[in-house]
Amino acid sequence: MLRQRLLKRYARRLAPGTASLDQLAHTIHALLHAGGRGDPFFLSKSLEMLVAHLGATQATLVMMSGPTAEIRWWHPELENEPPPAPIPSFCEWLLAHPERTLVVRDMAEGPHLTKLADPQSIPHRAALGCALRQGEGVKSLLFAFFDQPRSFSRADFALLEAVAGFMGRVLEIEDLKQSLNRLEDALAITQAVMEDSSTRDSETDLPNLRYLEIWQKAMLSSEHLPESLVVAECHMTPKGRKDIARIRKAAEGIRAGDLMVRIAPGRFQVIFQHTPRSIAHILLLRLRMQLDGAPMGATLWVPGEDDLGLESCQGRLDLALAESRAMEQPALVWHLPEGLAEEEPAPRKRPQAPPPVVPQRWEPPTLRKW
Repeated sequence: MLRQRLLKRYARRLAPGTASLDQLAHTIHALLHAGGRGDPFFLSKSLEMLVAHLGATQATLVMMSGPTAEIRWWHPELENEPPPAPIPSFCEWLLAHPERTLVVRDMAEGPHLTKLADPQSIPHRAALGCALRQGEGVKSLLFAFFDQPRSFSRADFALLEAVAGFMGRVLEIEDLKQSLNRLEDALAITQAVMEDSSTRDSETDLPNLRYLEIWQKAMLSSEHLPESLVVAECHMTPKGRKDIARIRKAAEGIRAGDLMVRIAPGRFQVIFQHTPRSIAHILLLRLRMQLDGAPMGATLWVPGEDDLGLESCQGRLDLALAESRAMEQPALVWHLPEGLAEEEPAPRKRPQAPPPVVPQRWEPPTLRKW
């Protein structure tokens, strides 16, 4: 039923008796059978068919993240080929007119030339583009480029709209999947917090590795991922109730949003999410003194799309902690990632006392003579 409705919808836009109807029907039929369980590359196949049926030299899918435009899918794509650069003026025009189709019959002529930063650097001579609606907004743009100036038929516009409609639905489903994954992670944290025994250390009542694993998974899936986080580790083996009470009191001083986790017997990890390194250095010095001068190592964790999580900085953390433990008088030791300059935190200035106030001698006012 869906296939028949789509065919009737786009058939009304074409002139009767032309061969373009069969071509459009063949393309829609191929799209309907793409993207199943055995074919996860629906977007790339859609761009490939768009290039083949329009006779284009390149098709691109531009993803919008706020004002930033990024091409993540394009065809044809060579091995290890960097993504092509989007044309900002074309993207801005479609975002301002999402209900219209961008039509550039000749790159060398037309009012668009005044908005192009460098027309000579564009390797194309004609272009078609449209916006992919997702809900009430536009998060992606579809373009087809040609190596020669050309005029476009109604079949070309209908084909572009049909492919854009299918791709927009796929992107909506992917966004829904990501939202469901984030919701699942949030529910997992809520459930883990309710099941307090599985996320708290029985001896110190601090979060344990199970809690750290859930927290890390939720943070990596967040849309507001910090550029870097301060991660520190200290070594202190509690020898009695006084040591355990000292550890609990130190953990109470950790601000909301930051973590102090017991990752192994005698080993504690501290994570600052939104604290600059200079301030974190001072806080770690205070924490170390609360823990009776325990050895402590620190580093920066820079999360990324291909990052392994906290495991990526664990090697630097182990080296820093081992160096601190080897000192005669253990201190806070930093091991920063390669390429990051070592910057010592700025020393705090002691407040200066105000100058003493010297009382002035009182003298009677001079009387006027009459």
